[in-house]
Amino acid sequence: MHAWKFWALALCFPAAALAQADISLQVGGHPYQASGQGECKSAPRASIYNIPAALTSVSHRAGTNSLNLSLWQPTDGKPAMLTLSVTTAGKTYLVDTVRDKKGSGKATRDNLTIVVDAVAASGEKITGKIQCRSLGAVQAEGG
Repeated sequence: MHAWKFWALALCFPAAALAQADISLQVGGHPYQASGQGECKSAPRASIYNIPAALTSVSHRAGTNSLNLSLWQPTDGKPAMLTLSVTTAGKTYLVDTVRDKKGSGKATRDNLTIVVDAVAASGEKITGKIQCRSLGAVQAEGG
């Protein structure tokens, strides 16, 4: 294929926000360690249920293990909201402090590091950090 065809494809199909993600969590007392390609995104101006907020999202999959996190930081100074799903050893652990109120806890972001301190809906503690090497842009969704 000619080089110009690759360039044209890149314009038509922009790359996903892939980045190296290093995950070091304790989930129900068991380590969840992962390092490799993930998807790390950020939108400084987003909203959730009509609340203006900055959004950071991370997703990672390695075999049967996976992690999906969305951290909403309201611009009005209200507490951050978190959705987190971690699957490991055949079990899924859920936290949703946005609307469904499954589990509890918080996450904080400092530059490219997200620190998690939460309790899953099933009662297991989830703590640790997620490190992204870079953050891509979030595509707008909803209406």
